[in-house]
Amino acid sequence: MFDFIKGNLVHKAPTTAIIETNGIGYKIHIPLSTFEKISNSESAKLYTKLSIRDDELKIYGFVSLEERDLFNLLLSVNGVGPNMALTILSSSSITQFEKYVVSNDPKSLQRIKGIGKKTAERIILELKETIKCVSPDIKSSKDTEKMAIISDAVMAMVSLGYAKSEAEKAVNKASDNLDVTVGVEALIKEALSRV
Repeated sequence: MFDFIKGNLVHKAPTTAIIETNGIGYKIHIPLSTFEKISNSESAKLYTKLSIRDDELKIYGFVSLEERDLFNLLLSVNGVGPNMALTILSSSSITQFEKYVVSNDPKSLQRIKGIGKKTAERIILELKETIKCVSPDIKSSKDTEKMAIISDAVMAMVSLGYAKSEAEKAVNKASDNLDVTVGVEALIKEALSRV
């Protein structure tokens, strides 16, 4: 119904903001991340989501479209309501949350107040593929670890006197035949046998 509300910021608190526009004050429920980004100037613009429950209407507001998109995505998860979605947005950045989901890290999600083991696992199960499609640049922690090990192995070979291009070629060949997560030493040994 509303895409955004723009007007005078009458009051802000960590969980709500009141924006007055055309003589009407709208009470908008916000995450902590939005609270921190709203300036104390008179004018404010929040992207909104209207929630209609049996006995009440609530407006949720976000300083960016990305926050609102993640809020809507969280609401699609069975068992996650608006309050839990706001808590998630208040407790972690969008990038952090996406990394937790993509790297299959329920323990980090469980550190967020109100999220138990089953809910964390459900969030990962239901959102992992969507987040991978929407944010393909997010790498899992395992991918990051592999890249670090490969980089360390290349640098070690360069320090042994090999040209960087030669070291990269040998390490890449070695990483094709070896599980990189066994460690830098094993990867270097395998790479040296291919020089």
